[in-house]
Amino acid sequence: MEYSISDHKPVIGIFTLELTKMQQTALVSLRAEGDWSADIDSMVLYQPLQLFPSSTWDWIGLYKVGFSSVSDYITYTWVKDDEVVFNDEVMQVFMSKEGIPVRGGECVLCYYSSNLRCIIGLSEPFKVQESKVAVAEGLFPERINGLDKIAGSEEF
Repeated sequence: MEYSISDHKPVIGIFTLELTKMQQTALVSLRAEGDWSADIDSMVLYQPLQLFPSSTWDWIGLYKVGFSSVSDYITYTWVKDDEVVFNDEVMQVFMSKEGIPVRGGECVLCYYSSNLRCIIGLSEPFKVQESKVAVAEGLFPERINGLDKIAGSEEF
């Protein structure tokens, strides 16, 4: 371990961290149901695989494939807010179209447990389709979110 202290230079630190998984196996199975795009609300199906201390603060996040932090989500939905029992074991929850990326891309879903403070389930990667409405109207994603940038326009 090295460190430097000086009242004339910036302090520099070099650290080595060893991280371990908090959960060795997934506690929740997740999957994106149907076609996903920013044109319609989308559905997530999930199933608890083991008992875990669930909370009203648990949420499911939509992430781009290759995310590096739990805070890198594109959008999320609270698990308990819009939860519906699909059958005896599988639950469904809806994700609002407003948060889904207009340009689409490869994404995954993650179940975040507030009590365990970690992701306890990860879906297989799936494709979010580009918004047909945005393409038809020639809009950039920023226009969908209320800004005035139109495709082909370079004005700021």
